[in-house]
Amino acid sequence: MGGQKKPTITKLKKMMAKSRSQKASEEKRKTVYKYNLPSGEEKEIMQFIMKSKYITPYILTKKMDLKISKSRTILRRLASEGKLKLVEKNRDLEVYVPTAA
Repeated sequence: MGGQKKPTITKLKKMMAKSRSQKASEEKRKTVYKYNLPSGEEKEIMQFIMKSKYITPYILTKKMDLKISKSRTILRRLASEGKLKLVEKNRDLEVYVPTAA
């Protein structure tokens, strides 16, 4: 019998334009992550690591604004080079200690 009426063409156009503008404004603010680290950035990371008592991928991520996977890769690479020592590892956490240079 009753029910909702179909919108007119102009009303439909206005609704579509409004929904598009809302989607654009609701877009999340994304952090731009650095993948290819310049040599200056690597030096800064090494200085930070050597000053700290211990380092985890989470600490490195928050300090240097990296993705957690990239910080894990960096720490594993440094451990394989002998600059870090893996102290504790389980499914969720990797704890590294800088070795004496």
